[in-house]
Amino acid sequence: MEHDSNSNDDNNKRIPVYEIRDVQVSEQDDSFVLSMDLPGVKEQNVDIKEQNFVLTIEALRKSGDTNVCKFYRQFSLDKKSIQPEGIHASLSDGVLTVHVPKRPEPQTLDVTPTSSDPPAEDDVENVFFRLDMPGVKLSDLKVQVKGDEMFVSAERKKENLTSSIKRMFTVDDTKLDVAKAKAYLSDGVLTLTAPPRKKALAEESGEKNKDGQVATKTDNAVSRRSIPINTKEATAQK
Repeated sequence: MEHDSNSNDDNNKRIPVYEIRDVQVSEQDDSFVLSMDLPGVKEQNVDIKEQNFVLTIEALRKSGDTNVCKFYRQFSLDKKSIQPEGIHASLSDGVLTVHVPKRPEPQTLDVTPTSSDPPAEDDVENVFFRLDMPGVKLSDLKVQVKGDEMFVSAERKKENLTSSIKRMFTVDDTKLDVAKAKAYLSDGVLTLTAPPRKKALAEESGEKNKDGQVATKTDNAVSRRSIPINTKEATAQK
């Protein structure tokens, strides 16, 4: 597909923009591989970015100081199966190859419930689920997390009767750090909490603002990243 585009380069001429149509996709054990032709394009004229699980590729073909055309393509990445932090690319003989790592298989983690109300700070901003469980004791409650899935199982015992409770629900683990989830059982109500992921990232990096508080980045600032292109690696693999 061809579009017109106004160039802001020195020659300031209108150049055609082509959508990259012919993309070969293959799957490896630990990644997906995208391969596409970019004839006449130099490494320094390729720009690859990932933001909010959208991969954008832009490339400029030049002849000397003259811009010939632009190439453009966007890919939507699956949040559940892709790990965008490890994306890398190589360029060799006019062929761009982009490696998109798969997310490792998540482990099942046990969340040990506490017989108390959640702390005030958790109750305000970290609560993502509440479930009424009257008659359930702490010893009969089990909470687990696996990737973006939470599992709650419990038994309610009354005299000679036992009833089972099982719940499974999905959490947006791109926004919540579910690996740090906590569970609280109080007055027959189960409360699950997890810190927002952008806050967890800021805490791990130790970033603080001028008031000494941990600074949190916007979602775009956290997730946007430029993808490096390695021409030497591509040459070595010939």
